[in-house]
Amino acid sequence: MIGKFEPDASIDLHGRRPDAALEYLRRVAESGRYRGKALVVIHGQGRGVLREQVRAWARDSSLVREVWAGEDYFLPGGGGVTALFL
Repeated sequence: MIGKFEPDASIDLHGRRPDAALEYLRRVAESGRYRGKALVVIHGQGRGVLREQVRAWARDSSLVREVWAGEDYFLPGGGGVTALFL
């Protein structure tokens, strides 16, 4: 990767139950506020339950153009973050 990745915004899902976290993420994506922008979702590493649910939702969502797994793109936060391009 050339240069440093600078997201337009981030949201933190720590402390939310998976269903509440996904609902919040869906509402943020549907709001249109970040359309055409990079949104970093901070879900933490833990057991990976929320990470997998966030990434599955993003892959299936028509609102998300591209998904970057933090560990694959060496993003700050590694496997505890996912970048969504809306």
